[in-house]
Amino acid sequence: MTSKTTTVRPLMLLKERDFSLLLIGQFISALGDKLHYIALGVLVYRLTGSALEVGKIALVTFLPYLLFGLIAGAYVDRWNKKRTMVLADLLRAGLVSLIPLMIGYSLNLVYLVAFLSTTANLFFGPAKMAVIPTLFNKEKILAATSLAESAENVTEIIGYALAGVITVLMRIENVFYLDALTFLVSAGSILAMHFRFEADEPETGTDKDAVTDAENHADTNTATPNIFQDIREGLAYIRQTRLLAVTLLTYCLVLLLFSGFNPLIFVYALKALGVTPVGLGVLEATAAVGITVGSLGISIWGGRFKKENLILSGYVLSGLIILLLGIYPWYPLALAGFFLTGISNAMFLLPIQSLFQEETAAPMRGRVFSARFALTRVAYMGSVAAMSLAANHVGVEKTYLASGLALLMVSLVLVGVRARPGGPSTTGPKAA
Repeated sequence: MTSKTTTVRPLMLLKERDFSLLLIGQFISALGDKLHYIALGVLVYRLTGSALEVGKIALVTFLPYLLFGLIAGAYVDRWNKKRTMVLADLLRAGLVSLIPLMIGYSLNLVYLVAFLSTTANLFFGPAKMAVIPTLFNKEKILAATSLAESAENVTEIIGYALAGVITVLMRIENVFYLDALTFLVSAGSILAMHFRFEADEPETGTDKDAVTDAENHADTNTATPNIFQDIREGLAYIRQTRLLAVTLLTYCLVLLLFSGFNPLIFVYALKALGVTPVGLGVLEATAAVGITVGSLGISIWGGRFKKENLILSGYVLSGLIILLLGIYPWYPLALAGFFLTGISNAMFLLPIQSLFQEETAAPMRGRVFSARFALTRVAYMGSVAAMSLAANHVGVEKTYLASGLALLMVSLVLVGVRARPGGPSTTGPKAA
């Protein structure tokens, strides 16, 4: 069923100077991150040969979301967004450049640097998410979010493909220095932006009680600074806004079932498929092509469909593909499967992100986005821990099979509940 919203032409959004600068900076920074990600995963697996150690990379990079995510969002709402992003980029540049120095001493030191770098990113992420709703009206947010995601996903195509070659042809240590340089470029592009974040009137469709709380907090924000009160208000806002609450709860359940799939790609490719790091890079790039295609498609046609339908379809497709990858560990099939998982990820990630941007009042965005990050990271960490342990005991193929089957069954139940006459919505009120 289509909605009545008009189609937004994504490329026209690039006429907004600040949005273009944001895309350029993030494109370059994300390209370095992809090289970094492959290099670190290959390095750890080469040194240890352990799926559990590879899983630790994901755990230490998401543990900060559990420990500090809510606190970071409260501060982001108080601080200058532009200054916050620039400082976070500079800190990450310094931290990443330390990794080559730590490798020769201890992997635990490398994990510590990754932990600290992610902590700096906690402040960057919510501030960046708050920029798009400031630059565009509600009708353009999904298209702008999709276009930004597409730009980052192009870096995955290039970065993952290059990473496999680079890890063979050059010293891995140099990749981390390159990533540090990209953070500096990102900081420079943000400094050139002129946007001014303002607490505008809340968007149509936001829960009235939650909006009132946000407005009341904005009036007393500087008079009675209380970070823990801010955290409680962020969580209360999500709880009081049914669309956000149910969407987030369903998303966390799905992440718990399958998100450990991603860190195990190193083990699946190098062991189950028996490919080289170059083959691993091509596999990652194929997934990036899929999510880029999916993101571009949603930016052009996504407004014609209900966000809820896109989300549920993405869940079902992801479960089916992961199940097949577990049953048939064959490289040509994996290439096709990873391409389709990219598309399926775009189908649920972008509508969820758009819903949170649309339905959150401006004064609450830092807290609400950070609360979402923190809660989803808890689910992610649980999935990574469980799937890494399972892969060590029964093998990565059986782990994929079980994860895909569980996700497929749960997704079909959600579809069935929604399709039932008079049945409740699975992600909150129907969203156009």
